[in-house]
Amino acid sequence: MTLIKKIIIVGGGPAGSYLAYLLSKKGIYPIIFDHSHPREKPCGGGITTLAIEKFPILNEIPEEKYMEKEMEIISSKGISVMTRGKNYSWGVSRKTLDKFLLDSAIKNGCKLIAERVVDIKKVGDGWKIKTTENEYGADIIIGADGVDSIVRRKLLKPISKQNLGVCYGCFAISNKNEISKIEFFKDKQGYAWCFPRHDHLSIGVGVEFSNSKNAKKLLEDFVKEHYPHVTIQKKWGAKIPNVKNLDFYDRPCADNNWILIGDAAGHVDSVSGEGITYALWSAELAADSIIQDNPKLFDKMWREEYGERLIGSCKSRDLFYNSLLLDSSMKLARRSNTFSTFLYDALNNQLPALYFYKRLLKDFPKIFYEYVRSKL
Repeated sequence: MTLIKKIIIVGGGPAGSYLAYLLSKKGIYPIIFDHSHPREKPCGGGITTLAIEKFPILNEIPEEKYMEKEMEIISSKGISVMTRGKNYSWGVSRKTLDKFLLDSAIKNGCKLIAERVVDIKKVGDGWKIKTTENEYGADIIIGADGVDSIVRRKLLKPISKQNLGVCYGCFAISNKNEISKIEFFKDKQGYAWCFPRHDHLSIGVGVEFSNSKNAKKLLEDFVKEHYPHVTIQKKWGAKIPNVKNLDFYDRPCADNNWILIGDAAGHVDSVSGEGITYALWSAELAADSIIQDNPKLFDKMWREEYGERLIGSCKSRDLFYNSLLLDSSMKLARRSNTFSTFLYDALNNQLPALYFYKRLLKDFPKIFYEYVRSKL
């Protein structure tokens, strides 16, 4: 069945472009409004094992992916361990990823209007969308326009500062074979990272919005300590959802003629900051609800499919960033390969909170055996 309703998607990033692509496969051709995509980002570009398995389209990205199975983790006290996973994750350029998904939607019949949306008004049962150049009408509007979503601001409220994080980063060239690295901060919930991509490094820091003034200095210190040999090409900054308050998830993300997806919905892992998985996942569910001619259904779908993951991550963030626990975890991972793999999987977004403790209990006998054996 082909819907005759006019659908406008504000935002041409992974969430908006993938939604348009999925709808086009069903004969529904939304219009995408975005004046800036595709663009590079300092944060992002890490494709988790879960995303690779769940979204086969990612295998078609026309770029050699940087395939990674190991990661160095450093606690706030400088205790370091090399962790290794059983499955690969990828590092890709966000510009390449975004362009691929946007091009896929356009090739299937969707339309991109490269204009910035500046206002949205409800008119009867539909919407009036004003851009810097024109005005347009729509029956259904999708907010896929990121953390500062104008759609969210007009329909609900902007994401509060308490539920925001800040990333500050750079792209760099290295003459060495680098591996992924994460270093946690002392007395701050956040971490610094280096994620290799095909032809460059993405180096950055992510902290709560309240610590945003320190982000530049934290990046400089991280680069000075670990990467004095790299050539920095360009620096970037960005806000991301970083939910701390559980009641945030009680707010609606859809109604009869609108949906919020991806960062606009605030659907990002509260511990790792990973959002690509949820951008694509939310797009998939939004497409299903629109195809069923019931956009409001999306609000039920995301809660059932991945709501527990987001809530569990939010609940565990204080425990995860506990310095004493991190130090102890690094020491244990040095003596147990099983626990080392457990840490890698946890950081690679493969362990939702529901299964986190089950996996730990299941692995405990082997972890204990390896630890005791290492002490003998």
